[in-house]
Amino acid sequence: MSKYLTLFYLFLTAASQTALREQVLSTFIYTRYGDRTPLVLSTSPALTPLGAQQLFEAGSKVRDRYVTPGEGGDGETTTIYGISAYQLLYDQLSVLSTTDQYIAASAQAFVQGLYPPLQTSSNWTYIAGQSTLANGTNIVAPLNGYQYPQISTLSSNDLNSIWVNGMDNCPSYTASTQEYYATSNYQEILSNNADFYASLEPQFLNGIFSNPSVGYYNAIEIHDYLKYAYLHNSTVAESLSAVDLTRAEILAADLVFALNANVTASGSTDGDHIRAVAGRTLATRLLEAFNTNINNQGTSDQMTLLFGSFEPMVAFAALANIVSEQNAAFYDVPEPGSSFIFEMLSMQDEETTSYPNMSDIYIRFLYQNGTDDFASLVEYPLFGLSPSASPISFLDFAAGLEKFLMYDVADWCTACASFSVFCPAFLDSNTTYSPTTGTVSSGHTRLSPVVAGVIGAVVTLAVAALLLSAVMILGGVRLHRVHTKRRSDLGGFKGGEKLASDRDLSIPKGGAGATVVENGEPLSPRGHERVGSWEMGDPAKAEEAKGRVLNPGALRRPSFEDDNLSINSHASPTNPHDHV
Repeated sequence: MSKYLTLFYLFLTAASQTALREQVLSTFIYTRYGDRTPLVLSTSPALTPLGAQQLFEAGSKVRDRYVTPGEGGDGETTTIYGISAYQLLYDQLSVLSTTDQYIAASAQAFVQGLYPPLQTSSNWTYIAGQSTLANGTNIVAPLNGYQYPQISTLSSNDLNSIWVNGMDNCPSYTASTQEYYATSNYQEILSNNADFYASLEPQFLNGIFSNPSVGYYNAIEIHDYLKYAYLHNSTVAESLSAVDLTRAEILAADLVFALNANVTASGSTDGDHIRAVAGRTLATRLLEAFNTNINNQGTSDQMTLLFGSFEPMVAFAALANIVSEQNAAFYDVPEPGSSFIFEMLSMQDEETTSYPNMSDIYIRFLYQNGTDDFASLVEYPLFGLSPSASPISFLDFAAGLEKFLMYDVADWCTACASFSVFCPAFLDSNTTYSPTTGTVSSGHTRLSPVVAGVIGAVVTLAVAALLLSAVMILGGVRLHRVHTKRRSDLGGFKGGEKLASDRDLSIPKGGAGATVVENGEPLSPRGHERVGSWEMGDPAKAEEAKGRVLNPGALRRPSFEDDNLSINSHASPTNPHDHV
């Protein structure tokens, strides 16, 4: 009997257990620009058709994984919860790029693959609330319903640019990289490869690089040019051996890693990871994006897309301890169109429709190196953990990033000793950002020069007022109004425009009411002063003076400056029947 009771208990226990299902909540993707013209040419670098195709393919692969509805054979899905399948919704996407043409164009090509023209992806020819005109005509956007993304292109004067390319406009980073050229390691590589670069100069580099610059010092630019020529110039493709091109690529990667992946090098502060500063700012934007999605319960930032150069990718991989012998792919510079992809996902009851608790949220990191047929998304562990530790809990993920991320703009300005136009507004503040909670707290440790100047001026005026009050009280000094003579000797209500034949109005001293004053009669000591005229800064009167405001029934505002007119309380009241 006990045997059957045990089996029944196990059955009830298994039935009571709820199946957990993995659900992607948000993604953060950093993508390198596609194939472009070399930087060393006289023309500005631009994205090539090949580069556009590379980014289109990258966007298409992201669409297949996160946007297109569907489930795998095991019933699991990687589609982002609530993401629009066909129509691009601007609130769901956050797209950031630099102002470089080849980077901004890469972002456009990527989103074109992510959300293709509506007629191509879904055969849609109608968008509710947008397509139909008042006469009933249905309008389809050009290019079969091409969808236009909202891309924020950030110049170096925009403080948000540091999250995309934190190494730019960073003098401390530049100074630290220059120190590498004085090391024995650099000198050794430079000497050992001098003959190699000299062999490339006559046939491939002559006229492009000056003779003194042909060497390991310009390894990055030289490989950039050789690879472009190898892809676009048939003569170079036939004469440049694959061995030489590979060697140039390896040397360029060595220099890239020396300048961007040295996490032990420091700038003005020990441990500031100045050569990996681009990875630090990228980590900040990454955590901010996920916090925004969590704080908004998944209603925004379903997908955050950043587009830039390879330096932030190399720096982040070094800081997050991804580079290792087991992860050999990270020893190479990411290929054009490569993507770092971070998935924020939940593990909860598949019947649950509410947004998960933070304890049920996890992070998975994937890397796609290039966009060719051999490129695929590969999952890698973060922070040096074993592969079995992926995905990692969100709380552990945030704690790992907080060890090296850049907390705020002031932190970047200080570490970089930057002269960027926005830095003065942050350097005098101790505002801090908590990536874990997504909250900001602020306080001021010292006053900025502008604020200090204003406070100093106020204090000066206050002291002067106190001294003046003391003089008036102790010394008997009094202030009184000095009345100047009118510009016209005729005086009266017309002032300088009064003619000799005109009558005037005058208020007798000590009396009430008005009397007509003939020319030549004594005038009151004071004429009427205009208040609220355009000279006094009254906009309405200014318009009236210009003839733009016509209000015949308006009465002139009484003057409150005639405060020295004596009032006789014993005078007879004004007779309502009296008139002028």
